[in-house]
Amino acid sequence: MASVFQMLHPLIRRGLKRLGIGEPTPPQRAAIPPILRGENLLLVAPTASGKTEAALLPILHRLLTSRRREGVGILYITPLRALNRDLYERLIFWGDHLGIEVGVRHGDTGRGERRRQAAKPPEMLITTPETLQAILPHRGMRRHLRAVRWVVVDEIHELASTKRGAQLTVALERLEALTETPPQRIGLSATIGEPEDVARLLGGRHGVTVVVTEAEKPYRYRVEYPTPGDEDFDLADDLETTPRAASRLRRIRELVEGHRSTLIFVQGRGQAETLGNRLWRLDPLIEVHHGSLSREARHDIEDRFKRGELRAIVCTSTLQLGIDIGHVDLTIQFMSPRRVSTLIQRVGRSGHRLGLRSEGVIIAAYSEDALESIAAIRRAERGELEGCRMHRNPLDVLAHQVVGLTLDFEEVDADEAYRLIRGAYPFRGLSQRDFDEVVNFLSGRGLIEVRGSRLRMTRRGRRYYYENLSMIPDERRYPFINAVTDRVIGTVGDEFWTLRARVGLNVILRGRVWRIIHIDEEGGALYVVPSQDPLGALPGWDGELIDVPREVAGEAAELRERIALELRRHPREEVIERLSGELSADVEAIRAIVEEVEAHLNLGLPLPTARRILLEAYDKYLIIHAPYGERINRTLGCIFDPILSEHDLIYTWWNDPYRILIEATRRLDEYDLKEIAGWLFDIDAEEAERWLWEYLEARFPFGYKMKSIAERFGVIPRGKTLGPKALEELHHRYRDTPIYRETLREALKEKLDLEGAKEIIEAVSR
Repeated sequence: MASVFQMLHPLIRRGLKRLGIGEPTPPQRAAIPPILRGENLLLVAPTASGKTEAALLPILHRLLTSRRREGVGILYITPLRALNRDLYERLIFWGDHLGIEVGVRHGDTGRGERRRQAAKPPEMLITTPETLQAILPHRGMRRHLRAVRWVVVDEIHELASTKRGAQLTVALERLEALTETPPQRIGLSATIGEPEDVARLLGGRHGVTVVVTEAEKPYRYRVEYPTPGDEDFDLADDLETTPRAASRLRRIRELVEGHRSTLIFVQGRGQAETLGNRLWRLDPLIEVHHGSLSREARHDIEDRFKRGELRAIVCTSTLQLGIDIGHVDLTIQFMSPRRVSTLIQRVGRSGHRLGLRSEGVIIAAYSEDALESIAAIRRAERGELEGCRMHRNPLDVLAHQVVGLTLDFEEVDADEAYRLIRGAYPFRGLSQRDFDEVVNFLSGRGLIEVRGSRLRMTRRGRRYYYENLSMIPDERRYPFINAVTDRVIGTVGDEFWTLRARVGLNVILRGRVWRIIHIDEEGGALYVVPSQDPLGALPGWDGELIDVPREVAGEAAELRERIALELRRHPREEVIERLSGELSADVEAIRAIVEEVEAHLNLGLPLPTARRILLEAYDKYLIIHAPYGERINRTLGCIFDPILSEHDLIYTWWNDPYRILIEATRRLDEYDLKEIAGWLFDIDAEEAERWLWEYLEARFPFGYKMKSIAERFGVIPRGKTLGPKALEELHHRYRDTPIYRETLREALKEKLDLEGAKEIIEAVSR
């Protein structure tokens, strides 16, 4: 069979030969013909399978074989500036070889380069969603964008479920309103669940061909649960940590020493710094990489790793995407990846060439962490990934895009603006009422001027538009300070600061329990002292963690149930041996999980499963064991709060993917747990929804979200610090505005799952 490369221009074929590329990869074989035919296309393929070339080679062919126009012909959009830099370095070859000028434009592009692009635009422009927002109304660049015939959105899965994605879809409609003919749209995505939704997001009103290619390279996953040996006690003293933590650090060091190059993924920036600091003391050829570092620092680390000067990088999701950092032998995930898609993308960074095996080791910190990791691996091996949960009609995005349209045209008909925005898939269900309400809000703040049916730009609106190009919230970090030593021991974000921080609260941070003794609202700091009381202690992390979805939590519960069944039939050691041969985990991980299940069974207690909720009480604490994932459990907590408040029985509560922990106002010995279960679950779906809204009205736990949304509406300066009390007051100030409604809509989408919670309650009541 002839290679699809034979369909390409001779210059392109010669370029491939110079690069030593003889045969197309499966994604290239599948995607090149439909792109040559002019079809809009979403290509879903594993990391490092040649997706970029699959999109660009046929586009370059069409550019070379058609009439060249002055202006930007190809617009290549990536979610990260770092990807722009990486892509530009790769495309310089093709630009030089084919005589096509390639340019990059993002927030760090210098004024001189921007002027050059406005005077003489590159034929291919690499940019970000935010910079596209900036140049759409820009007089110098706008005329050059009329020539765009091809739009490529790289790593579209990273944008699809975010407001950045919703914003980008409207930008594509605005671009189409500018161009002579609708540009061909091509999206490139890592392996995802439900790619059809992402295709609709990409295409808007246009049809999109979906091409999905499977991984040809094998993936190998393994969960390890290090346990302390004699050397770990000495190491713990040296590193000022516990022997168990030292054993994990030792094992990571062993893995790093056994490979040439390793990426160590963690849950967030705080964990990256803590782990990186301790590993650096064991091996100085390890660096830390996350979004809070300067661009220069990140580039230096990436380049040193690529040159082989570093053995490992401790990183957050900043290196999860396809930034070229050279060959990676091994991926280590420190603690559970929490989501299947995260696991696949991170492990896919190793063996980053077609045909090489991707190898990933998960270092589990405790038995449930190991269980959850195994659950994620099982779903990955079955190809059961999370779907895309995109935003529907986000009003802050709508506000920004309405103002953008007035800048595009100086004056725009309101009906035409409404029609154009509804062409973007996330806004296809936008009601006239919501549109009019946002228009009136913008007009009232002087961000647009309404004259009859016409919307006109204003000077204030222009300033607002350019100050709010990004939909990424500006989250502040608040330090935990040891009041005894006056040293910072960690940080939390707006979510913890708003919802949890209170004097007297016990917090787990860096493996120890601390009690908050003072909150400095003006300075934005929490002062703590060591505590010997672990009861009710909350983990001191917050919004940096990915929510564990219902499916992963349910898989973990099923595994636990199966282990319980095996233990009823076979001796413990036999169960451990059988499972060790079947599950992708070492013996110690299996042993920890099996022994925990066995201990539970020995107490004569039923095991919590997806079909059985277990209530447990001790002292002032009620634990509702419910393995339904973070969003459902958070919603159940919101529903239970006002119910228990009616009985004056709740002080505070917290949840994780497997339980809801409630701190009561008094000891629970005198209460019948069946009676409490009746209060909580003997309600119907309508009552559950009513209780949720009552909680949200009374407590409104999303002040930190409202602050970000108010910033995006232009009513609060971006980055302004607000204390907990000021955050609590926001919902009163903006109660009858689109800001309030958008906050609730975003919270219901990102933090809660009302339908899932109602389903659970109805199942119990039946």
